Amino acid sequence: MQHTLPFICNTVLSFALLSGTAMADWALNNQQSALYFVSIKKDHIAETHTFKTLSGGITKAGQGSLNIDLASVSTNIDIRDQRMREQLFDTKKFAMASVSVDLSKTGVKPGIQTVNVTLDLHGVKKEIPATVAITEVGNIVQVTTVAPIVLNAADFDLAAGLTALREIAGLTSISNAVPVTFFLSFVKQAEANVPPNPA
Repeated sequence: MQHTLPFICNTVLSFALLSGTAMADWALNNQQSALYFVSIKKDHIAETHTFKTLSGGITKAGQGSLNIDLASVSTNIDIRDQRMREQLFDTKKFAMASVSVDLSKTGVKPGIQTVNVTLDLHGVKKEIPATVAITEVGNIVQVTTVAPIVLNAADFDLAAGLTALREIAGLTSISNAVPVTFFLSFVKQAEANVPPNPA
């Protein structure tokens, strides 16, 4: 459920459109990035979880992508991680969640903005608005959620998985509402030196 996402981080690509000059591709730095999602059980008990493995990038053409390895879910409880992989995300069938965005026509400026991203999770694709802040620090572009992105598990066919988790754990409820936040750091890649074509 983190998804996204997750998601979402692809908006960074928008920064690549700020300048009329050509820019190198940008690659996500997994060690300097984080994506969190919150589960709410028993009506009012909230717990924060994350995914350890993220990847993605931004192209000079303005295409952005974020990939989330669902098997890397981390809740600080091993058995719960296993149950989420098997009962909720079904990682044998749906190993990854992905976010994509195309801002090649519009572009955006640094600062706070709302963009539409496409989240592909558990075999379902859905367009989602995300309000993010985009900044540049040296050769790094950072994208951060300004407001949590609240996903509905039912929109991605995950409600049945939540029911299974609730029954296994003997809980009275697990909410379908899943707040997601992230901090994504993209590093500018060196331009490739392409030799000129022979005359």
